Amino acid sequence: MARQLWKLGFREPTLCYYDLDGELRNAEGDTLELKDYNAPKKTRGRGARCYSAPALSVVQDWLRRKKHLELLVCRDTFFHNAGDYYCRIIRLSDGLSRDTHPRKSYDQALTDGIRQALALLS
Repeated sequence: MARQLWKLGFREPTLCYYDLDGELRNAEGDTLELKDYNAPKKTRGRGARCYSAPALSVVQDWLRRKKHLELLVCRDTFFHNAGDYYCRIIRLSDGLSRDTHPRKSYDQALTDGIRQALALLS
């Protein structure tokens, strides 16, 4: 997801990033500094890249501000899926919306919504 966000123009500062081996890393040093880790890095003479690893809420906010997609996580309290969560993706330009499949947790529903939103933009 981090690489896909980078391709779509995500350049927000984060505390975590994926290194060249795809391992999730925290900000370096004793100070927690928000930083855009998408900046290119040079390694052994060849171009290499790290990717920022934002929190789900940061991606949700970025999609709303920059890509005009609203992601609303709702709890289904009706019918047979009582208590499951789903994410409604709304394109703000025309109001077109779609829902994700029910998930057991808020974070799973939001992750699903973000993946579908990124697929819409790709």
